[in-house]
Amino acid sequence: MSKLREHFWIWGHPTNSLYEKFGIKKESAMPPVEGTYYLGATNTFLVPMDLPCDRRHESELAKDVANVGWSINYAWEHPEHVTEVCELSKTYKNICRGIFDDFFSPSNPTNNFTNYTPELIAKYREELHAAGLELWVVLYTENFRQNDMEVIKSFLNEFDGVSLWFWNEKEVLEDYDKYIDLYLDLTKGKKHLVGCYLYDFGAASPATAKAVVYQLERAQEMINKGAIDGVILHTNAVVAKEGEEPYEAVEAGVAWMKEHGDEIVG
Repeated sequence: MSKLREHFWIWGHPTNSLYEKFGIKKESAMPPVEGTYYLGATNTFLVPMDLPCDRRHESELAKDVANVGWSINYAWEHPEHVTEVCELSKTYKNICRGIFDDFFSPSNPTNNFTNYTPELIAKYREELHAAGLELWVVLYTENFRQNDMEVIKSFLNEFDGVSLWFWNEKEVLEDYDKYIDLYLDLTKGKKHLVGCYLYDFGAASPATAKAVVYQLERAQEMINKGAIDGVILHTNAVVAKEGEEPYEAVEAGVAWMKEHGDEIVG
């Protein structure tokens, strides 16, 4: 048996890395590992956001987190990032996966699928598997509308797990079931994590407590049914520093996890 929080991850960004982006006006002093526990999760993705990053140092800081995933964006230009994650996993046994973000987003041409072939992705997967790790990818609801579905499928075949994200809160409130059904149908046989934004990045404005709680409730239902493996909370970098008024959606998520995080799954 497992507790609900054991199925929760955070999308860990460098401390305060989102300040003055996407309309965010509140500074944050919350680093990824601290943010993991503050948000009620037990697992962390470490995503440097193109900022300088000492992966060994960050892995050391996260050594007591249950499970760690590392971003391997730009592997087409820096395949050594994949190799480094594999090497780090020899020392830090909690490192269990690599992940590509924005992989199907036309707005991200320097890192998206146009820089890869399914065969190249398979090569990265084989390197990760040899080290005992999994290969994951991010999929956004808008990607269903932006890309040829056959192209998406050809790449998804090469991944072990896929996380789904609703960039716009409006889609959460109006079309949640539609996109969840599309996602689960498209990714049969894969592992699944559903993202939950604690800030409405699509609208560049604070998320609502209503939307966050709705997503957490629906996700708990799917976890209990075995339809998905868990949730990724985004992110430590929207936890306002002491002295700043907190975002209501962040506080609602924290309160929900405090209430439900220790419930037994199943």
